[in-house]
This record gives sequence, structure tokens and C-alpha cells, in this order.
Amino acid sequence: MKDQNKFSYLTERDIDLLLLEEFNVSQSLSQWLYCRVFGTRKEVPRCMGTWHSVTDSQFGESDLVVLYENCEAILIENKIDAPAQPEQAARYRLRGKAGAEMGNWLAFKICIIAPMRYLDHNSEAQLYDIGISYEEIKERLDLEGTARSSYRAKVFEEAIQQNRRGYSPIANDRVTRFWYQYWELASDEFPALEMKRPGIKPAKSDWPEFRPSLLGKNLTIVHKMAQGYVDLQVSGASEHIEEIRSQINTSDYEVVAAGKSAAIRFNTPKVDRFDDFEIQRTKVMSALEWANILLDVGK
Repeated sequence: MKDQNKFSYLTERDIDLLLLEEFNVSQSLSQWLYCRVFGTRKEVPRCMGTWHSVTDSQFGESDLVVLYENCEAILIENKIDAPAQPEQAARYRLRGKAGAEMGNWLAFKICIIAPMRYLDHNSEAQLYDIGISYEEIKERLDLEGTARSSYRAKVFEEAIQQNRRGYSPIANDRVTRFWYQYWELASDEFPALEMKRPGIKPAKSDWPEFRPSLLGKNLTIVHKMAQGYVDLQVSGASEHIEEIRSQINTSDYEVVAAGKSAAIRFNTPKVDRFDDFEIQRTKVMSALEWANILLDVGK
């Protein structure tokens, strides 16, 4: 047992929750984070709190949000080895701006925390204001010299080694089963959407995409289940939202920014991928009907 690895597999949520606790209870670590992100200052503000999985109804989810007493915030994306989602950094910036407009903070930075290998080789990682490596955090924890900090440093070391071994998604049986039933319904009732048969799905898989042959290559239909949207996304068109709005002649649609894309959006009932599919079949059916309408719009 002594030589056996203490961790069979680490998920990004494991690291999320470790960082959530550390930034909430350790002013030393949260103030170190502040200086790494905003730069060294004569007086470093205290951390007022850290929140996990903070969701904006329009722009999606931030893994962690750290707020300081001077009303500056850090929005953090945490990665071990999973591929970046399209325009992920852009959506973090949009969430930061939305939070400032709502008065949640006065200023913000977006930060990605990941193994150095990930930061060096992932182009999306370069779009954040700053990247902080697992190696830096491990070193910082090692310096504390306690049994607790030593154990937590080992968690980061294992995550670093896991990144070197490469990405291997861990299937969530409930989510995988939900996606399969979703695909069966979409294929039977709306074959024109050409949904691809899903493989194994990790817990965070929440956005079924449709790329039917009838649509141009810059168009994608996305069902954002937990947020309650069905979008027709137009890649690279975020600067042409007003032009697109002028061509929409019904109040059934919204036209919004989605990262660097523009999205023609329907609001639909929210769907929980962890819940029973049959209970939510009517909600899924409604979303697929809107997706089919967006297919006609995209033609």
C-alpha cells in the first residue's frame, strides 16, 4: 500500500474544491494569488470570499470567483487536461464585464490555473489575463511546511503527472445515459438535425451540438441545457449583432453575443442532465423543436 498512488484519478472538480477551500481559509494564499494576478502592491487587500461554479444566465459558468475587499475580482478557469471549450476565455471576459455592470465588483481579471505543460501548449490559455501553473501552487504549498499543505501539494503533483499522461475523460454513467436517450429522441423525431451518436460523456457535458449538412460551416446549433437556451451560433459575427437583429422580424428570437460569435437564441425550459430523461422528455422535445426552427433560419 505504501507505494500505491493515493489517487486513482483526479477530476477538475477535485482541484476546484481544493482551491475553493484554500482561498476561503488562507489569507496568505489568496493574497499571493492577488499579487500574481494584479501585481505586487504596498497594501494587499484581504480576500472577502471565494465562490464555486458561478453561473451567468447568458455567458455560462466560471469555475471560481475570488472577491477582494477593494471590490476587485478574479474569475478562474481550472484545467487539468480537458480540451478548452470554444471561445471559453472570451466568455470569461464577458462574465467579468457583466458582473461589473451588476455591481458585483469594480474591476476584474480572468485567470487560468493549469499544469505548466497545458499553459505552454494550449492556444486558448494565452487569451486569459494571466496563467498560473499547478507547479507554482505546489511550490507555494510545500513552503508552508505543514502535514496538511504537504498533502495538498501532493494532490497538485498528481494532477501534473496526470496531465503528462494525457486527457482521458471519465464517463459519468447518468450523463452518458441521458445523452443517449436525447440522441434517440432527436434522431427519431428530428433527423434533419443530424445529431451524431454520443460516446461516453463526462459529468460536465451539457451542450448538445448540431452541425447538419444543410448549414454553412460557420453555423452551429447548440442546446445549452442547464441555461435554458437553444442557439444558432454564427462564428466570428459578434461585431455584426445589430445587422443580424435588423434581419429578424419576430420577438421569438434574441440576438446576443456568445464569445466571438453571435447567437440567435430561443429561451427554452432548463434541462438537468443528471435527472431522469423521461421526466424531462417534454422539455427536451420543446428544445429540439426550436432547434429545428433554427435550422430553417440558418438555411
